[in-house]
Amino acid sequence: MTPDRSLRITALAFVAAAFASSVSAQDFPTLAGTHPILVTVDDLPIGSGSLHPDAAERERITRGLLDVMAKHQIKAAGMVTWRNVGADGEKLLQMWLDAGHELGNHSFAHLDYTRTESGPYVEDLEKGRAALQAFLDARGGQKVRFFRFPFLREGDTIEKLRAAREYLAGSGQRTLPVTIDNQDWSFEQPWVEARKAGDAARLARLAEDYQHALRLELLTQTALGDEWVGRVTPQVLLLHANEVGTAQWDALFTWMKSRGFRFATPDEVMGDPALSLHHEFVGRYGGGLWQRLRHERRREQAVASVEALLREQAAAWTRGDLDGFVAHYAADARFVTADGVTVGRDAVLARYRKRYASKDAMGTLTLEPLHVRDIWGPEVSALGDAEAGNVHAVSAVARWSLERTGQPKATGLTLLVFRREGGKWWVVEDASL
Repeated sequence: MTPDRSLRITALAFVAAAFASSVSAQDFPTLAGTHPILVTVDDLPIGSGSLHPDAAERERITRGLLDVMAKHQIKAAGMVTWRNVGADGEKLLQMWLDAGHELGNHSFAHLDYTRTESGPYVEDLEKGRAALQAFLDARGGQKVRFFRFPFLREGDTIEKLRAAREYLAGSGQRTLPVTIDNQDWSFEQPWVEARKAGDAARLARLAEDYQHALRLELLTQTALGDEWVGRVTPQVLLLHANEVGTAQWDALFTWMKSRGFRFATPDEVMGDPALSLHHEFVGRYGGGLWQRLRHERRREQAVASVEALLREQAAAWTRGDLDGFVAHYAADARFVTADGVTVGRDAVLARYRKRYASKDAMGTLTLEPLHVRDIWGPEVSALGDAEAGNVHAVSAVARWSLERTGQPKATGLTLLVFRREGGKWWVVEDASL
């Protein structure tokens, strides 16, 4: 999902067209094997309801989407935002059920969890689940098994993430992740505008851009999953119930089959262990499952590298190697003490040499990490997807302890900031207390 739904919809089309004109098909990732893929459709009974106020038009769109999926023998999971149901919504949902698709919970009011406290958010999820379950109970009793976080935002704190997961487990719902995130929704408004204006040329351009954008997302994000898991991975494609889909899904699905995707059921795809890999990714913006898992690994690697660096520094100090100790400081590092600020690696080394003239004076140093935090921010791909950015810095609070013969043990705290550059972590700030 994009960081902000006010993203200019024309920007995506421009990027897709520019990319398509400069990159050949041979440059796209080549996938090995056959990938089972689950098609999921958000915002049922219909997305962009304000663009389609007419009940007959809403039914026409729904029937068009269902016809395309029937042609390709797709059994999808449709995620219902109950606030969207409205006067004719139950009729549209019944059409999805009659076509053999499963319905899941996408909340009642489509709240943003990063801007909502856990209590009201969970209440909204349960309100949506209860309404959908009552609808299903009256039609044979299919259980609400799956839930998808609106905007793919699972919370901006670990406490919020865990609170939602606790609720879901207690209510018998399972998070339905997305592995192929994309911006298909952003084509809807320009498509409807062009159709109403009778602008055939613009519709043709939008169709071309839609196909380029979705195909690129499918290939690149599937390749990421295969690389991360180390095998052919199942995929979960996110689409929206909208008019542009009635015109573009057939071509998209036909192309997908030609590139090694096989349409699969919710049970098959969600039964793969890769879809149950645990993560505790939190952030303002969401993203696909593979990106979340990749970020977790990057974070773990960054923290482990910094902790190893602290051990190396302590060992260098203890053997009397000041050059080795300071070698981990960046050339422009700042060392902050109660006496002032020392700027630059060479100046820091000179300061230490003046104060610790011998190995005996240096003694034995230990550095105990108390709290290590990765520093990162969201990034936006060329196609408008919010992605977890790489870990570019790490801060560490550590307790230092110095033992020297004939002197009492000295101890204190230090706050270190590390920056990654050239594949190595460097101390850029050191505030010792």
